[in-house]
Amino acid sequence: MANDVLSFVAKLMQPSLRGRVEEYIHARITSGPIIVEFDPTTACNFACPECISLLLLNKGQVEAARTIALIDEFHLAGVKGVIFIGGGEPLAQKGMPAPILRCCEHGIAVGLTTNGSLIGRYIETISECVSWTRVSVDAACQRTFSTFRPSNIPDSFSKITSNIGLLAKSKKGLLGYSFLLIERDNLLDDEMVTNIHEVYQAACLARELGCDYFEYKPMVDGHHNLFCLSLGVRESLAEQIEKMRSLNTDSFRVIAPNSVSYLLSRPSMDQPKDYTTCPTLEMRTVVTPKGIYPCPYKRGYEDVRLGDIDVRFNEYWISEKRQYLAMSINPSKDCPFYCIRHDMNVMLLSLAQAYRNGT
Repeated sequence: MANDVLSFVAKLMQPSLRGRVEEYIHARITSGPIIVEFDPTTACNFACPECISLLLLNKGQVEAARTIALIDEFHLAGVKGVIFIGGGEPLAQKGMPAPILRCCEHGIAVGLTTNGSLIGRYIETISECVSWTRVSVDAACQRTFSTFRPSNIPDSFSKITSNIGLLAKSKKGLLGYSFLLIERDNLLDDEMVTNIHEVYQAACLARELGCDYFEYKPMVDGHHNLFCLSLGVRESLAEQIEKMRSLNTDSFRVIAPNSVSYLLSRPSMDQPKDYTTCPTLEMRTVVTPKGIYPCPYKRGYEDVRLGDIDVRFNEYWISEKRQYLAMSINPSKDCPFYCIRHDMNVMLLSLAQAYRNGT
């Protein structure tokens, strides 16, 4: 396993998805997205200050019956994978674990991003049905964990790492330990508060617990721009990245998205885009209690909401209305930040242009 676990392009090049790529190239949208990122609830039992969805939390959930109906509609639309994510802690949705089980009944692959606190409640279902579970931890000890992932859960770090260890023993899918690189202004003095000094320690812990991989990634600000790190923290991170190379084995990998190298190698965090449509919108979408959105970056932005969840998803997705709204999103103007979909957009647009040119 390498960084392909984080690569949209590598996943899209699977032979089983060739038909979906050809649909886009030939401008024939006859089926739904390949992947749905599904926020079944906005409820969360943590209050993380750096949460990118902070303003969207604890504002409702998709009702249990509608959740199951939506998954049936995803299946009818030809969706291949559902990622339970948030917007909230997905395992806090009152209908769990029925939505995960329903996906399995339909042969839909399941991914899960979670804070880990409720894994024990549903460990049998997660172990049997989930293709990959990524636990957002961002620390290597209770003190740091409490600073960046505050909650009312006693011994929260110990509980979550214990859940990770238990899942590692029973899982059939991949298990990852996720670490957001955080640097925060300290309001009491001029020093910065950070968790980055614990990256290597956390990676060691992830391997010890039985995870398949440890992922570290940069934080973003409220406008989704990559957050620049101070010089001293950048130097500390570089040293730890070098140390983490020694942790890689046949059964454990330290991985990072391309955004990390982008962050460390460029003076500007902007990512200029010279294209005016986002073809990845036809491959992936975000479904939340408040509606359907084009991507995680636009979750909750009412001016780009693609649709409602009280209509049949499989019918709405191929409608002219939805396609018109998707085409109205202009990455060159609307998305100045670093976007993990950029490489896939460039590839899809190049393939479509080659087809139109007859090559």
